[in-house]
Amino acid sequence: MKKPGPLDLDTLFIERERAQVTLDSIGDAVVSTDFRGRVTYLNKAAEYLTGFPQEDAFGRPIDEVFRLVHAESGRPLDCPVAESIIENQRRSVDAQCLLLHREKTLVPVDVSATPIHDRLGGVVGSVLVAHDVTAARELSDKLARLALYDHLTGLPNRTLFADRLDRAVGLAKRTGDSFSLLYIDLDNFKEVNDRLGHQAGDLLLQIAADRLLHCVRDSDTVSRQGGDEFLALLINCGDVDAGILCAQKIVETLSAPFLIDGEHLRLSATVGIAMYPLDATEARSLVRAADSAMYRAKCAGRGRYECFSTSTSTQTKQIECR
Repeated sequence: MKKPGPLDLDTLFIERERAQVTLDSIGDAVVSTDFRGRVTYLNKAAEYLTGFPQEDAFGRPIDEVFRLVHAESGRPLDCPVAESIIENQRRSVDAQCLLLHREKTLVPVDVSATPIHDRLGGVVGSVLVAHDVTAARELSDKLARLALYDHLTGLPNRTLFADRLDRAVGLAKRTGDSFSLLYIDLDNFKEVNDRLGHQAGDLLLQIAADRLLHCVRDSDTVSRQGGDEFLALLINCGDVDAGILCAQKIVETLSAPFLIDGEHLRLSATVGIAMYPLDATEARSLVRAADSAMYRAKCAGRGRYECFSTSTSTQTKQIECR
């Protein structure tokens, strides 16, 4: 075999330096291994992402340096390097995964591994590439939240609430359970909004939303439907009394003064109660029943609650904005 001459050695050195600079300048983490899956090289991005400098990582099994866990369950995931070497094919991690940094912090990543071949086509190792997708995941989560939650109050919007109500109906049909749906309307909100402006009205809605959350259980769902109207889904309510107790608490809680721009404002709330399956067995019909009960309560004087299928109606002291 011909020995490399000085020019050949210079060329090899230049090419190696060029490759080194290229690998260290890219944003993705690059890790190479031998055919046993032991680390032979990390670029700067890989050192930063894993917390392992080149000298500490060299010779370690890739699973010790590049530890992956499932984003939701937290269970360990196999690094795709071994699979790519054994099957001689590019392999990636299909599930959303997190990289466990040496200091125990977690970073969301996309990971793939590709086999390395010698001149005869034999597999001599693998190169793993990982891309930090923190920004992409945060943007995705933000877009999902904008699509499913009310931008003002942070409560589930119509879309998310409709899905939860459909699920509650489906589950109740299978199990024979019952639940309550409350339709809540803030009385005299328009007068406050017109007199003090939209900024004060928005703050009032935010305070009201927070109070509503304190009137229900963590397992229940409160949604802003738009304007000053809210829905509350109370799951696993055995009888109408549970819905009545919650409605009473809501009416009392929302009657307390609202401090807006240094001024104490008093409102009232009107609540309509519908029961599954007593009043309806379909989601839309249940909402209409609760809305109808709320409307009847308003016509009777506001500041009260009423059940759709009974004459149960309780009025609190009428409270005007001032």
